[in-house]
Amino acid sequence: MATYKNSYINENEYSRPRTKLAALKGIVLHYTANPGASATNHKTYFGNGAGGRYAGAHIFVDEKEALCIVPLDEICYHANENKCKIDKLKGHIGSYYGDANCTTIGIEMCINKAGKIEESTFNRTVDIVAELCKKYKLTVDDLCRHYDVTGKNCPAPWVSNPAEWTRFKNAVKAKSNPIIKVSSIVEAPSYYKSGTGLYRIKKNCYAYKGVNFSDESNRMELCQKGTKYTIVGIVKYSSSYRLKTKSGLYITANKEYVEKV
Repeated sequence: MATYKNSYINENEYSRPRTKLAALKGIVLHYTANPGASATNHKTYFGNGAGGRYAGAHIFVDEKEALCIVPLDEICYHANENKCKIDKLKGHIGSYYGDANCTTIGIEMCINKAGKIEESTFNRTVDIVAELCKKYKLTVDDLCRHYDVTGKNCPAPWVSNPAEWTRFKNAVKAKSNPIIKVSSIVEAPSYYKSGTGLYRIKKNCYAYKGVNFSDESNRMELCQKGTKYTIVGIVKYSSSYRLKTKSGLYITANKEYVEKV
């Protein structure tokens, strides 16, 4: 089920020019800097021409809903300012050099009256971004703040507190690589049999707190030859399989390293 509702504004010069993206290379996160205003409030504003300024975003998220006001394959003026600092996001369409506007989806998080991003807004945005990453084959490496693109103080709460930005990316990564039951993986190699149960380590390897084994920050402990682990699930990550242990860590499913007992 979609995590946002399509509620498109009419074509207008300033906030929906009806120009197609040159390519989709990333997602840019923003905040509205407009305390107390909802997603619907922002749809109305941009639907009325954004006060005659070139601005907007594709999706607006508040604590109750998320509205996609511009189709995701069209340009929005949300992250340009003619000083894109991320080379891979630079793009142009014809004579229009729009930098990141030509290659990204813009998502705006609404803030409460105190100027904070509500946890419900945070979580809804995580769900949306994870869904879009799956749909467009993007990863957390393709996510950025407006601040990263142009240096603008946006989303301000994530610029002043980078730990919140890290928390967001980690939450998206977790949503993008959910635990899948073995029974739902038709293509699981035959040597897994039922998948869950007791496994023995055949060759020393490591256990990780996440499914991305190339990220060394996920490495937790050495799994020594002969050690047995109770496996409660299996995850397909990229083209490889991971076994989830009872303690919540992940080990390789490569039969060179593990065997079903």
